[in-house]
Amino acid sequence: MAIGPQQRAKWLIKQLELEAPLQIADIGARISNEKPVYRRILQLEAGKLHAFEPEPKAFKELEESKPDYATLYNVAVGKPGKATFFAHHIGSLSSIFKFAPACAEYLNKGFWVKRPITEMEVELVALDEVEGFPKLDILKMDVQGAELDIMQGGMKTLAETVMVIPEVRFYRMYQDEPMWADLDGEMRKQGFVLHKFLHQKTVTLRSRRWKKFAKGAGSQLLDGDAVYIRNLEAPEKVSTHQLKALALAADALCQSYDLCAFCLEQLVQREVLEPKVIAAYVNRLPAEVLAPEDDKVNA
Repeated sequence: MAIGPQQRAKWLIKQLELEAPLQIADIGARISNEKPVYRRILQLEAGKLHAFEPEPKAFKELEESKPDYATLYNVAVGKPGKATFFAHHIGSLSSIFKFAPACAEYLNKGFWVKRPITEMEVELVALDEVEGFPKLDILKMDVQGAELDIMQGGMKTLAETVMVIPEVRFYRMYQDEPMWADLDGEMRKQGFVLHKFLHQKTVTLRSRRWKKFAKGAGSQLLDGDAVYIRNLEAPEKVSTHQLKALALAADALCQSYDLCAFCLEQLVQREVLEPKVIAAYVNRLPAEVLAPEDDKVNA
């Protein structure tokens, strides 16, 4: 009997009997965002959120209104040392990297460089050096090019992490920013593998008739949110807690139902779950992701 995603996540949490809430960090998050990908885990009180706001005034405002499940850090995370932060009036475009003017022109995004940008000096701290910060189960990053620096400065914090969701760049927006290939190499070095994309953003290139193209019809890839997971080729090296965390994240964050079932199978083999849990989980999935009866392979 298929059920809604919130009900299924609630059912999964009950079956998994998590020993502790999942530790989730969102670097570059807008804490007021009503629909982060991990929202179901927080709503069901199965996770704790850790978010960063380096600007003192904004930090104070957020602290006064933050949800009970969130912990705020008045820290700028990245490659340790002094850096210049280029604050764009559209906050999501702010970065420690300067825009590349030729890129903005080619991608029909002239407003990137034509609108005011405020330069601020900041002191960056490695993720591993943030005082009081826990080891993470899940990390989401959208920091306009600084994702690689955060990964390289967070090897201890991320040693047991099961899922990382970084924004990855396909076409360079900023001068000297690392590209997807650079980040992918570091992810694999730290034991993660690319699992899927949550979305990919394209832009419409300028021509005399570019406004004739429908919204979303552009063909030039720009960036996207990728999902990396802990390498499971040797599942015996993954802890029971990691399997539980990944099972829940697979379903509730990125709708990777087969990955969730894989983790549940590993937990059954460890005698942590009853074998019937896998069938019960599959029966709760949306009908459109299940094969017709006559196409199913005998288990």
